[in-house]
Amino acid sequence: MNFTLKQLKAFVSVAQAGSFTAAASRLNLTQSAVSVLISELEEQFGLRLFDRTTRMVQLADAGRDFYPVAEKVLADLHNALSSSNELVAKKRGRVAVAATPLMASSLLPKAMAEYATMYPGISVILQDTLAGLIQAKVRDGAVDFGIGTFEKAGRELLAEPLMADTLVLACPAGHPLALKASVAWRELAGHPFISLSRDNSVGQLIRNCLVDAGVEVQGAYEVSYLSTVVGMVDAGLGIAVLPSYASPITQFYRIQIRKLVKPTVRREMSFITRRGKTLSPAAESFKSFLKTYVQGYK
Repeated sequence: MNFTLKQLKAFVSVAQAGSFTAAASRLNLTQSAVSVLISELEEQFGLRLFDRTTRMVQLADAGRDFYPVAEKVLADLHNALSSSNELVAKKRGRVAVAATPLMASSLLPKAMAEYATMYPGISVILQDTLAGLIQAKVRDGAVDFGIGTFEKAGRELLAEPLMADTLVLACPAGHPLALKASVAWRELAGHPFISLSRDNSVGQLIRNCLVDAGVEVQGAYEVSYLSTVVGMVDAGLGIAVLPSYASPITQFYRIQIRKLVKPTVRREMSFITRRGKTLSPAAESFKSFLKTYVQGYK
């Protein structure tokens, strides 16, 4: 059985108004058009839905049985459309994002707080995870998108630039290198250095930069997480190299940040999404917001 939305609306309107003329007025149709719609619907059922007289129109037995069903279908459709409109209008929704622990503790919390004031009905779920696991989470659909530095996104993933990031020097307060406005890589030689393990992409990049600059640092400690590096520099255990986006959180520690030059090393921070998958309005909204937010991030 195939009936149309117009036929359902005509049926419910006639049932409520008790008149083809009144129903036609409600629907902004001609009376003959409403009559045709009802006749087509009755033909679909093979039953008469209305008893018609010269003075009034009343529901027949079959019409009385069908009326609550038709009314519910229209109500459900209205609710579904209203819900979709709310999603498109960014009034509600859910976004899941994967990022490294340092990104998740530095840049994203304030961004999420600002976004929440603009769109309180949208829930942002932040998954802080190892950099090597972000791509898998996006590929498997566990999150809407990931944020990080990705040398290879793979065929199933699509990378889109978010922000440029540079490597900076982190020194304990009062360290001799902190007296300079900027520090060349070669000047790191001989100072106790806190390095990241080789399975950390940032750690490997820093190693390559030291090799390219011909610098041999005094290896003091090797750790796995950038957040641990921050704590160790704060304790005066050595100097370290950090992504510049982490600089704001070092303000809460006894750490001084200086530019690293000769060369200045830039990295591209990106979104990654699953290729061919359309983001929900909520996810697209948060992604667009982050693009604007990072422009003013210091």
